Amino acid sequence: MERPHAALPPAHAEKAGARKGQKGEREMANLDDVAREAGVSASTVSRVLNGSASISEKTRERVLLAVGRLQYRKRAYTTGSAKLNNVAGIVMPDMTSDYYTRLMHTINEQFCQKDYSVLFAVTNFDPDETVRAVERMSRIHVRCLLIILDDTETVSHRLMETVRLSGLPTMFITSKYIPDLDVDCLFVDEERGNTMAVEHLLHRGYRRIGFIGEYNTRNRGDFFRRIMKQYHMPVYPSLVRIGRERGEEGGYLRMREMLSMRELPDAIYAGYDQMAIGAIHAIGESGLHIPGDIAVIGFDDIATSRYVAGGITTIGTPFDDMAAICVRILMHRIAQPFGQPQQVAIKPSLIVRGTT
Repeated sequence: MERPHAALPPAHAEKAGARKGQKGEREMANLDDVAREAGVSASTVSRVLNGSASISEKTRERVLLAVGRLQYRKRAYTTGSAKLNNVAGIVMPDMTSDYYTRLMHTINEQFCQKDYSVLFAVTNFDPDETVRAVERMSRIHVRCLLIILDDTETVSHRLMETVRLSGLPTMFITSKYIPDLDVDCLFVDEERGNTMAVEHLLHRGYRRIGFIGEYNTRNRGDFFRRIMKQYHMPVYPSLVRIGRERGEEGGYLRMREMLSMRELPDAIYAGYDQMAIGAIHAIGESGLHIPGDIAVIGFDDIATSRYVAGGITTIGTPFDDMAAICVRILMHRIAQPFGQPQQVAIKPSLIVRGTT
């Protein structure tokens, strides 16, 4: 087991730093360096980095600017503190949807193969809670960090600053490519997935196509509109329904709204499979048939989707590949903290079943 290094006396520390310089290793600024740069005490720097509310905004800004100039990274552990050698921190937006539950399970299996335990934090799609979760993971000294963002969430400057100050090997899972992200990232090419869904319906001859979603998947509704326009197909405002209710309930309620109209859609693109299941229930309840009267396509390929209505046609996400890639990159990042960040694209796939 790796042990924390005891603090060296100043003279020895200087010699050790010189030896590191001879070997070409990167020397890192310490807390005292930041304090001198900012013109404050080391204890003030520590309070700023730990989020103390007793520090004035002007002082906080001066310290953070010094941190940025010196590229200071907060140590992942300190002498005498417990270091969680084999614990990975996972920050995710939700655990009620089948998508995140399956992703969590698959990632956990991959970490177990590396003899790691996993500690989860759920943010409920709150960007402030994401920052707080990273701060908590840093305080308890997990070995690495995986942050999963929903398609409506962004990597804010505040989140990136918190990640950098934590000093933790970190990786993101996002739904789009973020060109200026300077940490490892795996992104699911959702634009391609949405394109495949709409193209499939059009190739099957469906023309009056509707979309149902909820606020956390509204980006897929934007993709839907854009792709339909690219194919010069009409987008009927009455056939795009986005509401607050989530999951099966949201799909059921949005579908009921469409079924109350005089002219019905001939196909529905649901923001994700659980909404597709709710829509399928509403269609069946109304006496209509799938896909004869209304076709349905979803997104994510959750486990239940293959057993509903002869199987839901969906856009599948390769969960096993995603988990394996993320864990492999994080293990490499632990061993090589200063290597070039990687951006890895994952392409979803069309899975055709009975609902189209």
